[in-house]
Amino acid sequence: MRYKLLMFIPLFLLVACEQQPESGRETRDEVVLVKVDGEPVTLPMLERVMEARGVSEDEHERMRALLDELVRMQAVANAAEAEGLETDPEVRADLRLARLQTFYRHYINRAQQAEPVTEEDIEAVYEAQLERSGDTQYRIAAIRYADPARGRAALSQLAAGETDFARLQRQAEQRGLAVDEPGWIDRSQVPGEFAHAMADTDVDGVVPMLLESGQGWHLVRVLETRPLEAPGLDEVREGIARSLLQDQRQRLIESLYDQAEITPMLPLEEADPEPEE
Repeated sequence: MRYKLLMFIPLFLLVACEQQPESGRETRDEVVLVKVDGEPVTLPMLERVMEARGVSEDEHERMRALLDELVRMQAVANAAEAEGLETDPEVRADLRLARLQTFYRHYINRAQQAEPVTEEDIEAVYEAQLERSGDTQYRIAAIRYADPARGRAALSQLAAGETDFARLQRQAEQRGLAVDEPGWIDRSQVPGEFAHAMADTDVDGVVPMLLESGQGWHLVRVLETRPLEAPGLDEVREGIARSLLQDQRQRLIESLYDQAEITPMLPLEEADPEPEE
């Protein structure tokens, strides 16, 4: 009898959809396709799985297979509940996480749908990026120092004419320091103050300040320059939109985090006292 029901699922779905009023999420959730030991498998459940698996409404065989899979899953879930599996700490944690992740995903998605990224937003970011990038690319070489004092000392020696970049590079290689040629960059890829200094540096010259990164402090030489050929807006539109959505999502998360009342329920370890100087 179960398989006879599955044979007529496409017809049932059509009738069920036609019977739904235009308003009322609760009413749509009540469309039950089949009950498994009294527990419902609903139309929205099937639709969500179809969406996740990329199954369209005219793929009847795949729809029947998905519904049969849901029925089997419900049978297993019923057995788990009957055995009291929900009292297991690991299961409770998984259920809480699943609930948390579901609310998180849907809340973020709805918030972003309510305030979508517009073409004006994308164009504004594109224009700002063009302004930051400038009209020139720079091919550079860099010596990386772990200690900024060593980098500043090298700059002082260069300014005094006591050495040149090639000699500093050989010395760095002998000491096992990193000497890199990262290729072509533009002004948007470095901090603003350094970008201005780099733009004022002639080819074969050394930028008169260190470039700080997460890896250390870099003494940078400009090897050559060329005109920057900026990509068109159509080439970067999707990337800009993704970046804007990510920024929007992070701002929303941080705002809600700041508003939340967070109460530690376990004693926090005391911070180690500051060492006496």
